[in-house]
This record gives sequence, structure tokens and C-alpha cells, in this order.
Amino acid sequence: MSNQTLRELAKDYAKGVIDKETYRKSRTSLITAITAGKITVTENNYAPPLLPASVEDLDATETIQRDRTEDATSINISTPKSGMSNATQSGKTTSSKNSPLMFIAISVVIVLSLIIAVILFYPKPPGTTNVETSSSAIAAYSEPEIVSNDTNLAGESLIADFLTERNWDEDSLTMFLDAWSALTDEERASAMETKRMQRMHDSIYKQFLEEKALESIDSAKAALRQQKLIDFANALGIDDARLVME
Repeated sequence: MSNQTLRELAKDYAKGVIDKETYRKSRTSLITAITAGKITVTENNYAPPLLPASVEDLDATETIQRDRTEDATSINISTPKSGMSNATQSGKTTSSKNSPLMFIAISVVIVLSLIIAVILFYPKPPGTTNVETSSSAIAAYSEPEIVSNDTNLAGESLIADFLTERNWDEDSLTMFLDAWSALTDEERASAMETKRMQRMHDSIYKQFLEEKALESIDSAKAALRQQKLIDFANALGIDDARLVME
């Protein structure tokens, strides 16, 4: 028989050290031996419970705990104040740092305002007036030249309109000669030196060849038209040896 106690047997069974059958046999044998007086049961000597403290000790303990609570509370209250003071100090530091920047910005604005005022209200030097006067004189002097150029384009424009219409009948030739005669000598002279007048020269000769090709159909009518083209060229001052009646 082992010297295990009932508690030790129960622990072994709970841990799986012994099976159920062994636990029951060992338990029965142990109980039988205890009841038969073969195993002496000893009494456990537990430590006695602590006696309650006296009233004075309890008061002292409560006083100590109260003091500790008050100290902790005072610490918690003082901490935000210190945090607030730090924030205030940091705010003052930031404002002190921003003060020079603000002063510089205001100074720049004042300087720019003064410069703009000087530019707007300061009287112009005499040289500026002379430059403006000379510019006006140049512009006035150049205007007649521009008008004169526009006037010289009258003859060229008349030729361009006639060539665009491509109408070589008698009425069209007469209307052109009337408009050509209405121009000034300067306008006609200027038109004679243009490329459009050269085109007019070539167009008259081309139309002359077309009329000449129609002689086989109506020789009299074709000859009349050829003569009108020759007269038209002579009226314009065009001397072309190719414009000859055969």
C-alpha cells in the first residue's frame, strides 16, 4: 500500500496517472486502513487568521491613504496647468518669431506703394513730350504718302475688275475706257507699270487670236472685233506689233 493521501490519489486520477479502477481500489484500501486504525490521520496546522487592527491603527491607515489620494489628485491637477503654461510659452515664442516677418511684409508693401505713386504722379520729363511730338509729326507726314499709294492703286484695281469679268464685248470695252479716262495722269502712269497691266496686254493678244480663229465662220464680224481690240490697246497706250490686221 502506498503512502498517498486521498487528495494525492484524486490528483493522480485527475491528471490521468492512474485509471478509474486503480483509483477506486486504492481509495477503498486507504479508507479501510484509516477506519481500521492502520493509518494515522494527522491534523493540518493552518496559520490562524490575522486579528482585526485596533481603532487607532485603522484611523492611521485611512489617514495615510487619504494623504496619498490627495497627493495624486494635486499632481493630476497641476499637470494640465504646466501643459497650459508650456502652450502659452510656445504661443508667445511663435508670435515673437512671426513679428519680424510681419514687419518685413508691411515694409515691402509700403515701399511698393511709394514707387507706384511716384510713377503715376511724377511729371514727365521734357524729352518725353518731344518724342511724342516727333512721333505725331512722323505719322502726319506719312499719311499723305499712304493716301497717295491708295490713289495709285485705282488704275490697277480697275484693270483687275475688268480681267475678272472676262467680258470683251463693245459695251464692256467702252465702259472700261471711260473709267480709264476718268483717272488722273499719275494714276494711269502708275497702273501702266504694274503686273496687272502686263496681264491686260497678254489678255488682249489672246482675245485677238480667238477672234482671228473665227474668221472662217464670219470673217467680217471677226475682222470688226479684231479692229476694236486694236483700238482698245492703242487707247490704253499698249503698242504691240502682233496686233495687226491681215
